[in-house]
Amino acid sequence: MKKDLKVRKFNHKAVFAAAAMTLALGVTACGSNKTNENKDPLTGEDMSQQESQSSEASGSEGSSEEGSGEATGDLSEFDEMLQDGRNDANSIIDYINTNIVGAGVNDVERLVSGLLSFGDDIRSIDFTRLNDSRQYMPEDMIAFMDLMKLEADTPSMVMSDKENRRVINMTLSEMLERARLFEQHIEKYPDAVTTEAAERLYEEIATNAISGGYNKTEGIAHYYKGDDENVIDREALKYYQQFAEANPDSNLGQIVQEYIGLLQSNDFQIDDKMNDFYMSLHQKLDLQNIKNASQTGSGSSNDAQNGAAGTVTEGTASR
Repeated sequence: MKKDLKVRKFNHKAVFAAAAMTLALGVTACGSNKTNENKDPLTGEDMSQQESQSSEASGSEGSSEEGSGEATGDLSEFDEMLQDGRNDANSIIDYINTNIVGAGVNDVERLVSGLLSFGDDIRSIDFTRLNDSRQYMPEDMIAFMDLMKLEADTPSMVMSDKENRRVINMTLSEMLERARLFEQHIEKYPDAVTTEAAERLYEEIATNAISGGYNKTEGIAHYYKGDDENVIDREALKYYQQFAEANPDSNLGQIVQEYIGLLQSNDFQIDDKMNDFYMSLHQKLDLQNIKNASQTGSGSSNDAQNGAAGTVTEGTASR
């Protein structure tokens, strides 16, 4: 029996874990952020009739004034800091802010790369502390910092006290749009310092948006399930369709289109066939093909190149 999404209570749905089948999720992105359990997971409607406290975050456009020349500085101290377990991300950032002025291009890239590789979860890094150093950073880093500001202001995943694990914190369309922003970054900067970090976040967010965090082995139910545990809410279909129609040439849009066909042919049943599709997402979301397409000037990379450098834009799918 189809559920009336306008009247059901969100607390009727347990908050389920993010996908563990293809991703190794780290510590919470922002310990103070908690999931709003009064919101409908598909529509985002506040079922408690209280005014929503969520906010829209937009990235700021920045210009890049990179350092010039080859590596000129001695970064041995920086390398030691990265290996020293007594340091935290803020210490690394303080070092970067102090030493990035006048650094050569290669040195700037080493500093950025070191920060992005520091710690277990990149979301734990407060990138706003680098705002004064933006002018010395490469274009891709400025754009990536804007994406991470979105993740900090409105996290795609948060820690749930109820479940004692990371859980989905957005409506379905918002999750798809956030994943698309990271995909666009990778398309535009296929071999940059920030590419690998963006790929990890892209795969995590996209996987959760499609699989709903379902994990058969661990007994974690689908976040977008319907009345029955083994059925996906049919209301989800329109959000997938909206995204696929708005992003037909993107890698994620094509995967979502394939998923739409599976949902319809499988009558929205979560069975072994559906589980196999979820397990294949790691391979489907591998963007090596996008890198190759970008190098030849073809493929969906043209989509990302239409945007302004260092600017974060929202996706087009309806919420």
